[in-house]
Amino acid sequence: MKKVILIIVLLIIIAVIIAGIVYFNSRENANIESNNSLSQETMQNDTTNNVTDNVVNDNNTTNVNEIQNLQNKGEEVDMENARIKLTVNGNEVFVRLDDNVASRDFLEMLPLTLTFEDFNNTEKIATLPTELSTEGLPSEYTPAIGDFSYYAPWGNVSVFYKDFRYSNSLYKLGTIESGTEIFENMNGDFEVTIERVD
Repeated sequence: MKKVILIIVLLIIIAVIIAGIVYFNSRENANIESNNSLSQETMQNDTTNNVTDNVVNDNNTTNVNEIQNLQNKGEEVDMENARIKLTVNGNEVFVRLDDNVASRDFLEMLPLTLTFEDFNNTEKIATLPTELSTEGLPSEYTPAIGDFSYYAPWGNVSVFYKDFRYSNSLYKLGTIESGTEIFENMNGDFEVTIERVD
């Protein structure tokens, strides 16, 4: 009789242990599934947020680019009838600019105050603070009296008060309308203020 009771008790204990193991295993599996579900949801949210951020960033970039393009369009130089004023010793000399990339570059630099000096008893020259673009322009020409030019190797502008020979790396920026003799009559170094004429 005692043996039967012991066997029953043992069976009950084993059943309880098995039930406990099954219960804990089912809880653990439920937690794992719950965590996996949360992880997937988090990943989906992160992906959605990243996509949203990228769209926002792309839109912002597009907006910035559009604004910059509009600003650049607003800053485009109208070279039709573009003129500059050179003030020399109280005298005003006007130059009508040619429509080319170097002239546009020069116009963007203004206003400037440059120190001119005589060169070769033919021209007055002054060094620019930065080089001008000459891309796509003919790389030589024959300057004449009144030409306002740019000599690329030295990075200087020139006012020709005498005709000169055919020259390499010389680019015409424009033509003096009147007052070339003012430059011719200047001696030594002298300052010239250069401004755009609206």
